[in-house]
Amino acid sequence: MSAPDAAAAQLLLVEDNRSQALMMQRMVEEGGGEFEVVHVGTLAAAKEHLEGARVACILLDLTLPDADRLDGLAEIRNVAPEAPVVVVTADDDAGRGIKAVQSGAQDYLMKGNMDAAQLGRAIRFAIERARSEQQLAHRALHDALTGLPNRVLFLDRLGYALAQSEREQSSAGIFFLDLDGFKGVNDRLGHLAGDALLRSIAGRLLGWVRPGDTVSRFGGDEFTVLVREVAGVEEAETIAQRLTEAVREPVAVEGEEISLTPSIGVALGRSGDRPEELIERADQAMYVAKRHPETNYEVAVRT
Repeated sequence: MSAPDAAAAQLLLVEDNRSQALMMQRMVEEGGGEFEVVHVGTLAAAKEHLEGARVACILLDLTLPDADRLDGLAEIRNVAPEAPVVVVTADDDAGRGIKAVQSGAQDYLMKGNMDAAQLGRAIRFAIERARSEQQLAHRALHDALTGLPNRVLFLDRLGYALAQSEREQSSAGIFFLDLDGFKGVNDRLGHLAGDALLRSIAGRLLGWVRPGDTVSRFGGDEFTVLVREVAGVEEAETIAQRLTEAVREPVAVEGEEISLTPSIGVALGRSGDRPEELIERADQAMYVAKRHPETNYEVAVRT
């Protein structure tokens, strides 16, 4: 395994016994780990550190003065869900170690039965497993071609935005884009050129949205944009016009300047709306927009 990158080369050791902590620090060094070891003696100190730092791995003792065994693991996971955790326990209860793994730890070791090689191997494997899990999770929720969130992740974020809309006194806006003329470009220049065009447009849309908004590829030449706060129909129309301008900007593909116009369907939703129904309304509005001679967007009106 390659060494962790510089931003993640810190190992957090959570152990209230000073002599045990010094012993494990020596083991980490002897085990070949290229880490900066940060030692804290309480769960509270660990959580404070994790709120401001990224770590490669966490070595967690289950007998801390301010945590009741596996409760400490749960709190660590809440603060740093992506950081791999290796539980280190003083007792010989294998069942507790298994429960720790079931609760999110990557591995567990018993203090009296481990050496530097075992500890180093556990840390390396924990980091590698966590990295693989994160890659799999990312692939499951993102489009392979553009790297954008896919339908599953988009629906999840839309559901959250709708839940927040009541408190924010605004609507969540769904903008459903279909690229008019894309099929002709794809047929004429080939799929590789079509893929390059889709990636360019994805980048344009990402560059336009604000932090907290979401751009998704729904499939083929269809994209959706979630704008979390839209004041009303007038602002939705302004956003649709700006998205149109972003997409229409010419893209150089296979030596040609390609400019496409999107058909955009818009739906505004509030708390209580179902994400799937909101997307369906935006999709239907998009097909209405395709028939407009004067404009390329349509805002769905609640019935």
